[in-house]
Amino acid sequence: MEAAPRPILVALGAEARALRLIQAGFRLARKRSAPWIAVHVETGGAQLVEDGEQVQVWLQEAQRLGAEIRIVQAPTLAQGLSEVTRSSHAQALLLGRSRDRWPWARVGHSTADELQRRGLDTCIEVLDDRSESAGPEHRGTGFGAMVGTLSVLAACSGLAWLVPREGNIALVLPVYLAAVAFIAHRWGQGLAVLASVLAALLYSFLLETPRFSDAAAHWPNLLFFLAMLLAAQAVVGLLHRLRDQAREVQRREVHTASLYLLGRALARSLTPRQVADTAVEHLRRVFKAEACLLFPEGSGWRALPPPSLDLGLPPPEELLPRLDVGERLGDPLEPLSIGRAYCLSLTGTDRSEGVLQVRPRETADLPPGTWELLKAFAVQIALALERLRWLEEARKAQVESETERMRSTLLGAIGHDLRTPLAAIHGAAGSLLLPGQIPESTRRDLLTMIQDESERLAQLLGNLLDLTRLESGNIQVQKEWQPIEEVVGSALGRMERRQGALPVHVDLPQDLTLAPFDAVLIEQVLVNLLTNAQRHAPGLETDLRAWDEPGWVHLEVADRGPGIPSGFEDRIFDKFFRLPEAREGGVGLGLAICRAIVQAHGGRIYVEERSGGGSSFRFALPLDGTPPQPPEGAR
Repeated sequence: MEAAPRPILVALGAEARALRLIQAGFRLARKRSAPWIAVHVETGGAQLVEDGEQVQVWLQEAQRLGAEIRIVQAPTLAQGLSEVTRSSHAQALLLGRSRDRWPWARVGHSTADELQRRGLDTCIEVLDDRSESAGPEHRGTGFGAMVGTLSVLAACSGLAWLVPREGNIALVLPVYLAAVAFIAHRWGQGLAVLASVLAALLYSFLLETPRFSDAAAHWPNLLFFLAMLLAAQAVVGLLHRLRDQAREVQRREVHTASLYLLGRALARSLTPRQVADTAVEHLRRVFKAEACLLFPEGSGWRALPPPSLDLGLPPPEELLPRLDVGERLGDPLEPLSIGRAYCLSLTGTDRSEGVLQVRPRETADLPPGTWELLKAFAVQIALALERLRWLEEARKAQVESETERMRSTLLGAIGHDLRTPLAAIHGAAGSLLLPGQIPESTRRDLLTMIQDESERLAQLLGNLLDLTRLESGNIQVQKEWQPIEEVVGSALGRMERRQGALPVHVDLPQDLTLAPFDAVLIEQVLVNLLTNAQRHAPGLETDLRAWDEPGWVHLEVADRGPGIPSGFEDRIFDKFFRLPEAREGGVGLGLAICRAIVQAHGGRIYVEERSGGGSSFRFALPLDGTPPQPPEGAR
């Protein structure tokens, strides 16, 4: 027994890089035909609520792509991944190279090294993405930050007091500079300025103490210390700008990933309801808000999905003009605040497709910083609705074009076949009405012509009606278990009554099974196939045979005519289709009726080239159900 393939692990965090990790893991699993597992390790440290929710987004996306989801808790990331790798016997582990707040903490790289040192029987691959940046940090100027600032300065003063009496006072300067830089990095520029002032005072106090009273050049040292503090402030300011830019890049990456997921989900939506459900799901997940799509309907709104609360919106004739320009002129997509809800016009390329209503949670609001992403969501939803509208219009146009084409084809196909018998009937009737005596033989010939042409017209109209009823489902197939021989004999008798003796060779096995079918309809199929064979191979012998196999019974009508040109084997069963070289015959309904009848029975019909020349038309009927039991005593 072949062993199951070992799974592939993908370690996911809250960074935007996780989407690329998911895609890489999915491709690798599909390439190796192996299952894959999306793992998130909770280390127990402080984590932002937004990061936890973003992790759930990535895990749901991985699960949608077929991954197994695992969330483990461990003291460190390396230990958690090591435990999962050993328990699942993974063949590969995908990690991302991340950037922490501290320049020396490169988690992806250090985690990979730690896992390598643990001796795992797993191929560890690191997705190197230099564009990843750190997430938001905890910063503030509260009481805790103030206590921390004073504690750091107190610790620095203690270290400065430990400088030897005979030491240089310049050794104290780096201690305070490091303290101010740390405070600026940890708690912001406001407390860093305060720490600089306090550090200058403490430094001046140290210079006046007996321990350092004999230090030379007090004032130059103090000026040098202040210059160094200013330089440290400038450096920290630049670092903050770089960090803010990195955070903005990460935010935009997350927004891009969210738009990508929404666009891909909307591309699979086939109805406005599916578009609405998909949009509401993504809006609830990204913006933590309830939403619905509104479509004008008379004097009110039709909401998808139906909201649980009253919309509280003005009628369409009042709201839509306001959304055309929004509350801020120049941007028709700007959210319009109505009560606690926000409304956005779903504007497409030529018109508005509807309105998007977003209701934030009661304990929160929709900050203006998220409006750009919300407007991008609205554009995606509007384009999806517009695509569905265009598809529906294209479908209607195609139906109208096909209807017109079929109408033209019908008129062109039956025009000649209607005019020919009508002309013959009209001419024969006119001859009978001529004054004078008409020989009896001539009169009978004219009456026979009228009768034959009338039957031809009746057959043409009957075929049209039969095909229409079959395609519309108005003809009910009455299946009954019966022998094939009876319907074959009935079809041949009907043909002989109309055309006389036929050169047909019949081959029916004596032990041919019973089959469930509608005798009247299957007789029509055989009559049409035999008529088609006699028309294209007049005077030549036609073979009619039947056989059965498990679950099916087959019938074949084979002729020695010119055959079917290559490439037309399927088209000859279309309505009103005739071969290019056809010079006479019907309007192309006989084989179309045959296919409609056979398909109504759940069977199939096709044509093959016959060995030695000619065509072989075959159709198969399913042997579904249970045949009736013969009476007791029957042999």
